[in-house]
Amino acid sequence: MVRSAKDRMTWVCTGEPPVARLRLADSPSSRSMLDGGWWPTSREPVVELCSLVTALTARRGGVIERIMLQPDAWDRHPGRIGVGGAVVRVGWFTSLAAELVILTGPRDLRVDLAVVAPGATHAVATATMLAASRPADSTRATGETSIPSHPRQGRSARADDDVAGWETEGGHVQRDRPPTAPART
Repeated sequence: MVRSAKDRMTWVCTGEPPVARLRLADSPSSRSMLDGGWWPTSREPVVELCSLVTALTARRGGVIERIMLQPDAWDRHPGRIGVGGAVVRVGWFTSLAAELVILTGPRDLRVDLAVVAPGATHAVATATMLAASRPADSTRATGETSIPSHPRQGRSARADDDVAGWETEGGHVQRDRPPTAPART
């Protein structure tokens, strides 16, 4: 696979990132499905992820090395971001729900956060983040509060079902290109 220079570059937030709107469980539990909730202010991943990594590092300690996100939920898709002098790798997975972000680091560090859509009301965002940060929370984030798919991508529900089925069967569909028939020999 040939990668462009843009794909290989490390994106750095040049301004002061906003304070992350984040609510974490008081003590992480191995029985929890979620470790808290996060309410980004925009769909700009460089600014929002810098803010999130900075807040998590300050609150939980440890180093965040990787972040996993759903690509349809964000405006750009950087492969690496620079935060506080460190480089964090960002992975984009179509199989991951838009309402979930997973951050990992050394020594089995893993933080799963429910993501609230940037345009959600304060009441909805607060309720979602409170529910996600409850000890031993066994709920998943709901689609009502997730970041919606990118508006430029108007796919039908049937197309999404086909892709979801294909993804769970081990295949991979590139959504940017229409399917082509195999070449006949």
